[in-house]
Amino acid sequence: MTQVSKRILARQMEEKVYATFWETIAKLSKIEDADLFFTDLFTVTERVNFIKRLAIAVLLYRGYDWRDIEDLLKVSPTTVGRVSLKMNGQGFKLFFAKIEREAGWREFWKDLAKVYLTVAHPEKVARLGYEGIDRVYFKSKKKSLL
Repeated sequence: MTQVSKRILARQMEEKVYATFWETIAKLSKIEDADLFFTDLFTVTERVNFIKRLAIAVLLYRGYDWRDIEDLLKVSPTTVGRVSLKMNGQGFKLFFAKIEREAGWREFWKDLAKVYLTVAHPEKVARLGYEGIDRVYFKSKKKSLL
């Protein structure tokens, strides 16, 4: 787990650093640029934690059971709970509204769901096959990333 320094920044300095950080993020319009930036900024562990939290949020949004998320992403119930508590925030609402409109995201999460089904319920995949999985699990829904 990452730790925050006990040495507190002056409020004005903290605000300036935050503003600079978010301005930088907002300017990263290419995936390759964002990847380079976050690879340089975060440790491997910090990137994995960040990515897992994002995946938890999307899977919760999609209606996955907490235990299934824990098993699929190898996270603790506490981590799922912390992300769950923030799901009604304006930031998540904005994020979900944006990704709902993007076909690439829908395909990615559909593929992730197939991996989950293959790992967690191989008997269903064996019985239905991937075409059957598509038909049964990926029907059009009103509120869906898929």
